[in-house]
Amino acid sequence: MRTLFLSLLFFYSANLFSQQVISSSGATKTVKIGGGDFTVSWTIGEGVVTTLSQPSRELTQGFHQPIMIELFPTSVEGELVLDMVAYPNPTYDKVLFKGGDPTGTYHLRLVDKLGRVLEQKSVPFDQLELEMGKYNNGSYLIEVVEDNSEKRVIFNIVKSSQ
Repeated sequence: MRTLFLSLLFFYSANLFSQQVISSSGATKTVKIGGGDFTVSWTIGEGVVTTLSQPSRELTQGFHQPIMIELFPTSVEGELVLDMVAYPNPTYDKVLFKGGDPTGTYHLRLVDKLGRVLEQKSVPFDQLELEMGKYNNGSYLIEVVEDNSEKRVIFNIVKSSQ
């Protein structure tokens, strides 16, 4: 009975302190800029943070993880959606695109799930592909924008090993 009581007490107390960070300084501030609210959160002197990387994966541990910044619009009006397909998905070497204006120029932007822009380029339709072999396995967002019409589409592409 005593062991059960101590076990329950341990798990209950662990949950009480699970969302705390022990650091020398830090803050969270929300400001209004251009009609939108932006929140910035930071810590200094966080004792347990590390990033371990291998060619195929990345592990970040610590209490203050980065927040994904919204780089893409959350919705696009129907007449502004580009009629295009990305394939193959999942991919291991390159992503190809089908659809759109065969004489147009397209802007491609590749973003990882942390919001980092990994690649941007403008290409004509006949060169519309994205080389993925140099990136780690994971999930990526690809935005394709047609230059003349400003129509766009966003693809969620999974990069995997062969």
